[in-house]
Amino acid sequence: MKKLITAVVSLGLMVGASSAIADLNTEHKAFVSHFKSMFPNVELADYTNGVYALDEGSRDQFEEILDGIPPYEEAVEKGGEEFVKFGLGKCDALKDPAAARIKHPYFDEATQKVVTLEGVLKACYKEQTGKKLGSKKGKIARISAWISDQAAGEKVNVKVETAGAQAAYNEGKAFFYGKRGQFNMSCADCHVYNAGKKARADILSPALGHATHVPMYRAKWAGLGTLQRRYGGCLKNMRAKPINAQTDLMNNLEFFHQAMSNGLEITDARYRK
Repeated sequence: MKKLITAVVSLGLMVGASSAIADLNTEHKAFVSHFKSMFPNVELADYTNGVYALDEGSRDQFEEILDGIPPYEEAVEKGGEEFVKFGLGKCDALKDPAAARIKHPYFDEATQKVVTLEGVLKACYKEQTGKKLGSKKGKIARISAWISDQAAGEKVNVKVETAGAQAAYNEGKAFFYGKRGQFNMSCADCHVYNAGKKARADILSPALGHATHVPMYRAKWAGLGTLQRRYGGCLKNMRAKPINAQTDLMNNLEFFHQAMSNGLEITDARYRK
């Protein structure tokens, strides 16, 4: 009887894991198909360029900036120096920077939480220096950008393989599509349904590919910022209640959001307006 119960439980876990993988694959395929139908002339690989894949005039400006000395280059180089200076390579999770970028975010079965690259950086920095590291800009964005550069050309590969991971993914998805704030808007309103359209003078970028060039440099910021810094800005634009970076909810949003860019290459071309 004990063997039968064990077998049934094991089968249930296997079915749950299989269902999680199927859900992600099905939803990712539908997500990509949505953008293909909206922009049939845009190659899938070009979504790493964000809005510059959609607008020729903006693309020309983007390429001109990249052909010169990108405004983030010095900051990213400094991030590499800081990675060494603070001994971050001594932490197991960061010994291989390229592998670290590809692995994160992931769902940790032991803690039942999503682990982000910036979350690991914060923990490692505290371990090595005894000090706290910010979550959205400055040092953490520089170091994270340098780590991401080591994985340039590799593909985003977020995995959702267990019931716990599926629950975190679902919470992130619900947040992405949920309405909030005084303007009653969702992330998807701008970056899925109205991608390519103008909001004032700016063209709304497609959500597909958002995770390939983070941390990003924004001319508006005159500096680098993490993906979760961008979430904070979007919430402010919606006039919604702010949510702290690296909380479970923001990490679950990033987990879903990055999963939607699965299969696209990580890029070091991180300039955005």
